[in-house]
Amino acid sequence: MDKQHKHKEEGQGLVEYALILVLVAVVIIIILTILGTSVGLVYVRVIGGLNGQSITGSGTEYVVLSADVTVTGGTVCNVSITNASVAVVENGALLQNGSSGAITVSAPGGSTTMSGGTNNMGIVSGLSATLSGVTCGGNLTIGNTGFSKPITP
Repeated sequence: MDKQHKHKEEGQGLVEYALILVLVAVVIIIILTILGTSVGLVYVRVIGGLNGQSITGSGTEYVVLSADVTVTGGTVCNVSITNASVAVVENGALLQNGSSGAITVSAPGGSTTMSGGTNNMGIVSGLSATLSGVTCGGNLTIGNTGFSKPITP
């Protein structure tokens, strides 16, 4: 009878550990739900800073998180931007859930805009744009926070 009683207690310990793990997971999910946008904004500021972008916290700002830029040509270039991800920050907070804006893409000799809806973390993904006949050797600028890339084929 002692063996059965001991085996029953070992199973009880496993159930208690499982319940503790579930409780910890629920608490983490609640904390991330509450702080998710704050954590996302810190991420956006860090990535923007690493890319040389400056976020002032006033007005609508477009922080380029990533973009594939292809340049072709000689003295006159064609620029293709694909798979761009841009965070939209308005007055220091991420603009969420479908909000959009016209993100300016400019280079010496031309400009265009990209637009799309933000997700629940304030990020617009999958953006693309093309600039034709721009000056090679200048800088491509995306958004209004100082993201700049040299135009070299």
